[in-house]
Order: sequence, then structure tokens, then C-alpha cells
Amino acid sequence: MVFKKMKAIWELTRLEHGLIYAFSLVISLMIAYRGMPDLQVALAGSLAAIFAEMGAFALNDYYDVEVDIKNNRTDRPIVRGDITKNEALWLTVITFILSIISITFMNNIGAIIVLILLIAFSILYNVKLKEYGIWGNIYISFTMASPFLFASVLFENSYVLYVLSAIAFLIGVGREIMKGIMDVEGDALRDVKTIARVYGEEKAKYMAVGLYAAGMVLAPLPFFFESLDPSYYLDPVYAVFAAASLAVLTWVCVKLLGSHDIKTVGKMRKVTMVAMILALLGFLLGALI
Repeated sequence: MVFKKMKAIWELTRLEHGLIYAFSLVISLMIAYRGMPDLQVALAGSLAAIFAEMGAFALNDYYDVEVDIKNNRTDRPIVRGDITKNEALWLTVITFILSIISITFMNNIGAIIVLILLIAFSILYNVKLKEYGIWGNIYISFTMASPFLFASVLFENSYVLYVLSAIAFLIGVGREIMKGIMDVEGDALRDVKTIARVYGEEKAKYMAVGLYAAGMVLAPLPFFFESLDPSYYLDPVYAVFAAASLAVLTWVCVKLLGSHDIKTVGKMRKVTMVAMILALLGFLLGALI
């Protein structure tokens, strides 16, 4: 019984996403520190990221339960009856409080403000913002960039982290627009005004391609501009990973321009994560080697 409840909590909160956010935060701190970060800062930031993510997803299922029931989403624990709506709401409150407590141990007012904004927007997103398409996409993308923003507010002169944040944000918005193409029928149940539903799938794919192109433009900047960070200036290690990331994104754009059927969009959306991982490795190894 205990194991079943723990499994349901994991599924409700999509805890694997929180672990990815925590990992991204540690990577960004390693970039800023040029090595292993301060343990207290890394632990406090990681726990804050994990708890905030847990609360956001629990709240998401709390508000989406009717849609999930209509879509027969038996992968959702509330739909299955393994967790009640009331339990999900209480879990949201508790994890958000734990997140704010955790972030205070970073001893940085900027990081605290970023986290509070994230929590506030996660509540707004689940209550209403999700229905407004692009604004919901922007929020989700901001959460993708947030681990790097945390580190950037701790190290004010680490301009390269702002570049990484911007790349993560742009690719994030593109991925969310692609998700809108995939979920046109499901989004109609809640009248979610995604780009694909409001302007059509064709225009949505062009907007996604444009956002990926913007991210691709930013990627070479650390290599060419020493003022961003001397570690990346004309650095061959960074260049190799950045080039690989750009090649993957270019392939994604070509495939999207050729077709926007659900199968292609779904596959290419997954491939964009490969591009992000390659870019992240480039930033990390460029700082350490």
C-alpha cells in the first residue's frame, strides 16, 4: 500500500522532471564555479527546484482532472483513484512551502525572487494561463531556462549563463508550440488557444522553426565574443558541441518544413532535447577543460 501511494505521488508530480531541473541547476553552477559548486548552494537550489516542480505538476493534475477523465488518462493517479484531488492540492501547498524554505539556504535574494516568481506563475498557469496558448508556452519555457537563471543571479558577471538561458527559453517555446500541434484535439476540450488551434498548424510549425533558428544564432556567440566569457572564446571543445547541436536543430527545422504531421512533430520534438543536451555539454566542458 505504501509503495503504491509513493508510486502514485511520483506519477502525479512527474518527479523525473524535477530531477532533470536539479541536474541542470548543478550543471549551471559547475559552469559558473568552473568546477564543483558549494555543496550548500547546490543542495538548496536542487531541493528548491525539485519541490517547485512537484507542486506545479500536482496542481496541473488537480485542475486538469475533468479533461483527463474525458481523455481516459489512466496514467494519471487522480483519474485512477490512487490519489484524491484534495491530497493533490495539499501536496501542492506542502511542496511549494518546502521549495521556498530550501531556497533561503542559498542566501541570495535574487534566487529567492526567481523562485517565488516561478511558483506564482505556475499557479497562474494552471488556473488560467494554460488556456491562452502562447502565454502558457512562455511560462513552460521560462521553467526550462530557470536553472540557468538561478546560477546567473548568483554570479552577476557570468554572462554566458544568460546566453544559455536564452537558448533554453527559445528552444522551449518552440517545443511547446510543437506540442500544441500534437494536441490540437485534446486542447479543444479545454479550449486552449494554442498557436496551432488559433492560427493553424502550418503557421505554428513556421513559428517553431523561427524560434529554433533564433536559438541557433545565439549558440556561436560565446565562441566569437571574449567579453561573454574568455573560457569559450575560440575554444575548440565548445565549438565541436555547439556545431553538433546546431546540426541536430537544422535537421529538425528541415524535417518540420517538410511535414507537420503528428508523427513527425512528435519525433522531432524529442530530437530537440538531443540538441539541448549537446549544447549543455558544450557549455559545461568549455568551462571545465
